[in-house]
Amino acid sequence: MVAWKTQSSIPFMNPDPALIQKLSGLEGYLASKIRGQGHVIPRVCSVLERGELGLQPPEKPLGSFLFLGPTGVGKTELTLECSRYLFGDGSIHRFDMSEFQHLDSVKLFMGDETGSPGRLGKVLESHSRGILLFDEVEKAHRLIWDLFLQMLDAARITLADHRIYDLSGFYVVCTSNIGSHQLMRPTRLPFATLERAVLAELHRHFRPELIGRFEEKIVFRPLTPDTQREIALIVIGEEIERYRKMGIELTVDEETVEMLIRKGINKALGARPMKRTVRKFIGDAIREALKSNEMPSGILGVSSTNDHLEIC
Repeated sequence: MVAWKTQSSIPFMNPDPALIQKLSGLEGYLASKIRGQGHVIPRVCSVLERGELGLQPPEKPLGSFLFLGPTGVGKTELTLECSRYLFGDGSIHRFDMSEFQHLDSVKLFMGDETGSPGRLGKVLESHSRGILLFDEVEKAHRLIWDLFLQMLDAARITLADHRIYDLSGFYVVCTSNIGSHQLMRPTRLPFATLERAVLAELHRHFRPELIGRFEEKIVFRPLTPDTQREIALIVIGEEIERYRKMGIELTVDEETVEMLIRKGINKALGARPMKRTVRKFIGDAIREALKSNEMPSGILGVSSTNDHLEIC
């Protein structure tokens, strides 16, 4: 048996009980917001809790994730909800990496020799804590991939303006659609087999030293029809509550729910069309009531033509 001795000039401080209580509710909160990805949430919470409790090495980001899977399955939504729960609104800094595919666009991201910090530098100048979200990271120019090596290894980066920026107060999240076709094709193969196929494709696309620096590489499942139904019910409830706070009282019958699900479900694009459908149809019903000088409160029902909602 080996006994490891530890030495530290800074004694560990017991965390604030309020923080412990908050972290105890994290997994339940995320599970209530993100459906169909039960295998993902415990792994994410493990990293987030260690980061918030100060258990990460000080020379690393608070945590790092590479989320893989088809569009609309919850990769970005999970990141947004993590940020909202831990830091409140406005603490996520999102970059669409498809904007930085070409060499002439790299300076927009990394800055240049004239002293411009670029978009990333501007965020790091004005914030010291939060989540950095890099969507569709596979589309970024390879020079930016090299920057991620610094970012994930030492939580410090030197941008083109020659300034050093500290990322030790941030979580780093990258999303990618690499290997999504493996998940979307009709098959009876178990998810674990498909997961291995996606990760194998990831290794063909990125250098091993970059992949190895992410703490968690997680493959998201495609959404089943039952999961899309659950998401629809959540979104409908959120919309009803949002309008209630505006003084508009609405109720929804079962026929309306089924119509919204039928029009919103989309196997290829996941939850995004469902959310757009719910918001559009409910918003249009309220809009039409307001245009008719009617109070937009009451029961949301399906029209006789079955192509829109009406408030009765």
